[in-house]
Amino acid sequence: MSRCTKEDMGYVLTNLAKTFEDELIALTERELEQRWYFKWDEKASIEWNTYKFSDMLEMYKRSCRRWEENHNGICCVVERVRDKYLMPKVREFLADLAGHNVKVTGRPTEKL
Repeated sequence: MSRCTKEDMGYVLTNLAKTFEDELIALTERELEQRWYFKWDEKASIEWNTYKFSDMLEMYKRSCRRWEENHNGICCVVERVRDKYLMPKVREFLADLAGHNVKVTGRPTEKL
């Protein structure tokens, strides 16, 4: 029986990371959009929903940035990712939050 060496583990981890990166880069823009997995959980608290949203936004931001850099270059990538991918998600979250507040209080919340 052969033993697994550090080099073997390094090879496996490097190839696994490369496979994930290659799969991300091969996505179409529409497929990238479908990697957004956050859904408001009516059974959870506002705090929990905010925490989960924040976590998902961070993961999504990293994926979108890597995708954008490979497809559209590094110039203005932060602004492109923010405006094209993240801000629509933030607006959706705020709408979900407002809808939740209406359900709980029976009246709309003031605009922030």
